[in-house]
Amino acid sequence: MSTSSNARPLAGATRRRSETSTPELPDYCARPMCRSPFTRIVGPGRPQEFCSEVCRRAAEKELRQAKSLLAHFEDLTAQLRVDIAAFGRGGLSPAADTAATEPATWQAAAAAVHRVSGVLAFVGDNDDPLAEELRALHAAVSPVIVDHTT
Repeated sequence: MSTSSNARPLAGATRRRSETSTPELPDYCARPMCRSPFTRIVGPGRPQEFCSEVCRRAAEKELRQAKSLLAHFEDLTAQLRVDIAAFGRGGLSPAADTAATEPATWQAAAAAVHRVSGVLAFVGDNDDPLAEELRALHAAVSPVIVDHTT
């Protein structure tokens, strides 16, 4: 292919990337410990959320640490609820627990109560301590669960 002296370059071909006007927006870093202002360049792809790569990685690390800490305290709270229940005196308000329980949890509990009813029908009048404990548990839980789901 030969080039002719009459050939002219395309109008936009000589423009450099730095000469094109790309919109820039002021923004703040998404990392809670930073929140530094920075200039975000608007373009294709995911919008820039952090002021630097170092800040982005630090935010990811802090998020992992926060999630780990939350999981630790949720496990600790669950264990403390079991410990308090073991004393048999209550202590936790039932309204706080029932308000946070989802309908699917109540339905699963109702299904479990119905299964236990079937097991108790099969066991009959057995004097086994486990059967007696299951009867007592069913008698205590059944009215609460069944009344709540109906």
